[in-house]
Amino acid sequence: MSSGNSSHGSHVGSASILLIFAVLSIISFATLTLVNSKADYNLSDNLAQRQKTYYEACHKGNAFVAAVNSGYENGAQDGIMKESIPLTDNQSLDIAISLNSTKSTANSDNNTGIIQWQIVNHSDFSYDTTLPVAK
Repeated sequence: MSSGNSSHGSHVGSASILLIFAVLSIISFATLTLVNSKADYNLSDNLAQRQKTYYEACHKGNAFVAAVNSGYENGAQDGIMKESIPLTDNQSLDIAISLNSTKSTANSDNNTGIIQWQIVNHSDFSYDTTLPVAK
């Protein structure tokens, strides 16, 4: 009679081990999901800040173009007005406008033409293309 009772007792330990394994797996996947979500949030936030900075610089650039179109010519060199609007420590939006240009369009009353509207890197730097993978 005692041989029948011993077979049922051996399955209790395996069910506990299976339950512990399932809980640890769920915790591991939850932690990985949380880390991935935080990394995605940081990337999105950095991109949003970069776009905000760029569009603020474009707004200042448009104000510069409007001022030149209104007759502002202080600092012109060889018929070209230049403006450099900083974006970061290493980049700026450089704008150059040619005064008395023939590039005016049919919809425009001015005689100026934009000859440069470009993001320029001011220092030599390389992008980090490495992956933090353990060897």
